[in-house]
Amino acid sequence: MIYTKIRVDFKYGPKGRFYRVILVKEDINLFNLGVGLGLALGAEFEHCFLITERNINEEYVMAVFMEDPMPSYRYLANYTLNDLDDEFCYEYDTGDGWDFICKKYKRKVELDSKNDIIVLEGAGQGIWEDNIRSLYALFSGEINPLEDHENEDKGIYFPWNFEIEKFGDFDMPLDIEVLNQNINMHYKRLVNRFLKEEKNFIKKNNIDINNFDWQLKSELWLA
Repeated sequence: MIYTKIRVDFKYGPKGRFYRVILVKEDINLFNLGVGLGLALGAEFEHCFLITERNINEEYVMAVFMEDPMPSYRYLANYTLNDLDDEFCYEYDTGDGWDFICKKYKRKVELDSKNDIIVLEGAGQGIWEDNIRSLYALFSGEINPLEDHENEDKGIYFPWNFEIEKFGDFDMPLDIEVLNQNINMHYKRLVNRFLKEEKNFIKKNNIDINNFDWQLKSELWLA
């Protein structure tokens, strides 16, 4: 299979502290890409995700955003990685700060694999679900990395979605083999589940996903 290599960096942290280098199928659907990126970054998918392009005003979103659409919205499942520029942003738990700058490598990679996404390297244990405040505190030095107790008064808590004994364990080396095993175990099941939920949401709310882009362009032209 032919893959595109992508480096994914946490936008608001020190360079190299929380990142992934991954291979993704070169024509992967953007909805599937969003699920794969979330798994690679340790998300539990308690929240929505979207993909934005930095140089143009376009946002590739899940169906829930389409209830009150903006002119910039595009539906994720209608596009592929080839529709994106060489640099784009992956946002999880939108508005909370889990933003990741993604940069494509120009050279394609050919690999004897059928997996949609493969992690090659990385740092940082993962997205700290529901408490980005604690990660910021760790990065800024507010938390001693050796600290092994939470501080409720300051809103400093251990993550619930991965286990660490002290806060500095966030920086422990990643087990890439285990991470890829986890992705392989959950990826297809999650994609199928989420797309089923998307289909039901679209039907229930009478959202015309296929013609959405055309409708927006027509509305803008008529305006």
